[in-house]
Amino acid sequence: MAQELVVRLVPKTRSAAPRLDFALESVRAKPQEFAPDPRRARSALSFFAEHPNVEVVPTEKDRLEVTVGRKDFTQLFGASLRQGEYSNRDKFRLTASEKFLVPEQPLQVPDALKETIEFAYLPRPIEFYGPSARPPSECVAHLRLEDVCAILNAPRAHRQKWTGAGIKVAMVDSGFYAHPFFAANGYKLIPSASPGAGKPDQDDSGHGTGECANIFTIAPDCTVYGVKSGPSAATSLEAAIALEPDVMSNSWGFDVDTVSRDQLKSQDPNFFSELVDIETILSNAIQAGIIVVFSAGNGHHAFPGSMPQVIAAGGVTVREDGSLEASGYASSFQSKIYPGRKVPDLCGIVGAASAKPMPHHIMLPVPPESELDGENFTSKQKKTGWGIFSGTSAACPQLAGAIALLKSIRKSVTADQARVALTKTSTDISTGKTAMGDKAAVGPDLATGAGLASVRTACEFIAAIA
Repeated sequence: MAQELVVRLVPKTRSAAPRLDFALESVRAKPQEFAPDPRRARSALSFFAEHPNVEVVPTEKDRLEVTVGRKDFTQLFGASLRQGEYSNRDKFRLTASEKFLVPEQPLQVPDALKETIEFAYLPRPIEFYGPSARPPSECVAHLRLEDVCAILNAPRAHRQKWTGAGIKVAMVDSGFYAHPFFAANGYKLIPSASPGAGKPDQDDSGHGTGECANIFTIAPDCTVYGVKSGPSAATSLEAAIALEPDVMSNSWGFDVDTVSRDQLKSQDPNFFSELVDIETILSNAIQAGIIVVFSAGNGHHAFPGSMPQVIAAGGVTVREDGSLEASGYASSFQSKIYPGRKVPDLCGIVGAASAKPMPHHIMLPVPPESELDGENFTSKQKKTGWGIFSGTSAACPQLAGAIALLKSIRKSVTADQARVALTKTSTDISTGKTAMGDKAAVGPDLATGAGLASVRTACEFIAAIA
C-alpha cells in the first residue's frame, strides 16, 4: 500500500457559488462560471509553504494536487482511511492500481483555506474497459498459460532462478499489440516492424500477440522482440536477425515440402528462389549462434520447419483426464526437400483436432476486435481481448522459451546442443496420432519426435555440463 496520497483541491469560483450544489443544466449553459478562480488557486499555494512534508502542484486547469504522507493527510484533512473495493459488475476492468484507499469521512478543507478552496477529495484509480489482463471464464475445455507452464515442467526450473533473464528472443509474426496482460505480468515485449509491415503494434489477426505469450509463460524474464512481418519473409527474417537475438521463434511456414528439391525447382522456380534465399539467411544466422525454432505445421508439410538446422515444433495435446497424446491437429512428415529429415524434432502443447469448439486449446491475449478475439468461445463474447486457440504456432514459442532458459544458464549453447538437451530429456508420448495419421509409439517416433519438452530436466542437462 502506498504511503503517500494525492489529494485534489478545487478552488472556489469567482462568484464563490457553491459548485457541489449546482444544477447540471446551469453548468451546460454557462460552464465558464463554474471554473475555479485562478487567483484563489494561487493564494492557496502559500498555505503549503508552511508544510515542508507536503508537495503541492498547480494543474493545467487551476486546481491543486497535494502529495502528502498518511500522517499529515489525517492532520490536514481530518479523515481516516480504509481499503476501497471495485464493483464486480465488469470482469473486464483494467485499473492503474490493484488496491486503493478511500476516506471514511468527506475530507475537511483546512480552516486557513476555507475562503479559497471549495472542496477536496482523494482520487481513485480510473477503470479502463478494454481487454482484461486476466482471461474471462469460458464453459469450454481449454488450458490457461499457467497450465501450459506446469505441463511442460517449467515452474521447477523457475524456482532454480532459470527464467531467461538477459536473453533476447525475436519473433516474426502478424504484429504485437500492447495487451495489458504483458504489463500486468512485467513481461518485456518490444514491437518493431520489417520493411513494408506497417505499425508494429497493430495486429489485425491477433496471432502474433497471442502466440508470443507462450514464450513468456516458459521464460518470463526474457526480452521478446516482436517483428511484424512484411511482404517478404526473407526481409522479415533479416529484420529479426539484425536485432541480434539469441533465439528466433517462427510460428509460420510454407506448405511446400511435398516434392523433391529438383521437382520444386522445375514446378515453381520463383518460389524455389525464395526458398534458397530463406535457407541462406537462416543458415548464416544459425552459424552465427542464433537458435532458430519453426512450427512443424497444422497438417502442413512446412518449410522452413523442415530445414535440418532448425528445431521443428510438433504438438501434444492433453486429454480430459490429464493424460497426453499426439495431437491430431499437428504435422508429422518425412521431408522430400531434405531427404532423411523427419519433422518434428519434439513437441510443445497444442489443442486437439475435433469438432468446434476444439478442446484444450489455450486461452491467449489478443487485440480486441482482432480476428482471433473470442475464438472458440461458446459464450460468443467479443471485445474481451482474449481467444482460445493454439496449434504448433503455440508449440514453437514454447520451445523458444525453453531454449531461452538454456541460454540463460549457458550463453554459449549452440543449436545442436539445445536440440540434444531438449530431445534427450523430453517426455515420451506413446498414444495418439497426428494430422497425417502417424501414430505415436514408445520411444522416438515420427508423430512426436522425441516427445514433449520437459523444461526443468533440459535445464538440468545444460547446467550439468556448464
